[in-house]
Amino acid sequence: MKKTFSTIALLALSVLAFAAPKGMSLKMVPQAIRIDTYEAFVSANLLIVKPEAMPESLDAKLFTVQTAGKERTISGIYRCDEKGTWIADGCCLAFALALDPSCSPLKYDFTSGRNKWVEAYPVKLSLKEGKSLKIKGTQYTQIECAADDMMPNFISESDVMSPRAYTYNSISRAGETTITAAAYEPWDLRHDGVKNPLVIWMHGGGEGGTDVRIALMGNETIALIRPEIQSHFSSEGGAKGAYVLALQSPTRWMDTGEGTTYGDVPSMYSDAVKAAIDEYVRQNGDIDPTRIYIGGCSNGGYMTVNMVLRHPKFFAAAYPVCEAYHNRFISDEQIAMLAKENIWFVQSYDDTTVDPKQFCIPTYERLVKAGAANCWMSMFENIQGKDIPGAKYLGHFSWVYVFNDQVTAAQEQVSDSIVPTNNGGGTVAPQGFRNLFDWMNAQKNR
Repeated sequence: MKKTFSTIALLALSVLAFAAPKGMSLKMVPQAIRIDTYEAFVSANLLIVKPEAMPESLDAKLFTVQTAGKERTISGIYRCDEKGTWIADGCCLAFALALDPSCSPLKYDFTSGRNKWVEAYPVKLSLKEGKSLKIKGTQYTQIECAADDMMPNFISESDVMSPRAYTYNSISRAGETTITAAAYEPWDLRHDGVKNPLVIWMHGGGEGGTDVRIALMGNETIALIRPEIQSHFSSEGGAKGAYVLALQSPTRWMDTGEGTTYGDVPSMYSDAVKAAIDEYVRQNGDIDPTRIYIGGCSNGGYMTVNMVLRHPKFFAAAYPVCEAYHNRFISDEQIAMLAKENIWFVQSYDDTTVDPKQFCIPTYERLVKAGAANCWMSMFENIQGKDIPGAKYLGHFSWVYVFNDQVTAAQEQVSDSIVPTNNGGGTVAPQGFRNLFDWMNAQKNR
């Protein structure tokens, strides 16, 4: 009798064990990653997934996220749509990831001398060992959520800028030349009833090609559309802000077709750059033609100086950054012409890529001696970061101060007295303006 009871008890326990709910696997489909742009790098900081059932708990301590094989720190989780926009009852989940520059999907390729997107950017979302999720009474002990490459689905700030392409028959070179571009056109400006300024930017040597997102994100050009910088621009009776046009060279702005120019021979893109600007202005009737501002860094700084030399009094102001137009190729006649322009140079004294003692400084000193009334220069000691406190970058990265909105002073207009300083770049407030962009906003071709 005892044996029979034991057998029955064991069978009952087996049935209960079989009937009890076991841990299950929850499927989540990766939707997109968000890539954010910083002063000297980009980073994938948001993973968006669509779960087959919505978890009841959104505790970051339950999950692990890997991007490109590296485990990331999850700083928050929220419900959203497929693009990561917060929605209380959204069908997706966004996993916010702490900033990590080593997880950049944009890498510099030393062979080509360009920034390039990685060939693949895998992601994986998992439950931590020993953790589980409960959804409507069902216990999930695993998550199935992985993708071999999320690059085709990335989103970024650059998505708000509209891509453009301008193709021309070059006057100085045989064949067609195509300039890629992206434009920022705020709705408020289009409907404020007044004409508004245009800010142009040309990238450095590593951001050429045909993917304009690299030109926007490689040098943090995207900062020009952020509220901090946009707030410096205004038109009388109009809304705050400015149009932004970022141009991209197929190769490098200093390309002659046969080599590199420092101003000794023409760039093969000189005609195409001006033609692209003219066409954009012609298409956008809301731009004030007396308030077109042009700037760029390194290669783009060369092209900035080149454009001002070739088209005097067309641009209301120029802001060349670590510019690579060699002083020895600027004639005295050209200096006399540049002395009548509105120019603000920016560079770091420890730049070893474009030596300011051969490029920016002697040109500026010649302009001062030529009587330039509105030519200025901010000269920093070195490049110190803001996005990552304590970070120091290569001396060539002086665009960091421009896009961090930290160019707040200029050198005294006295030749042979350059005193580099990280306190805004100098000691003088040009025309009374204690900010590069405030000064720029005030310039106008009359």
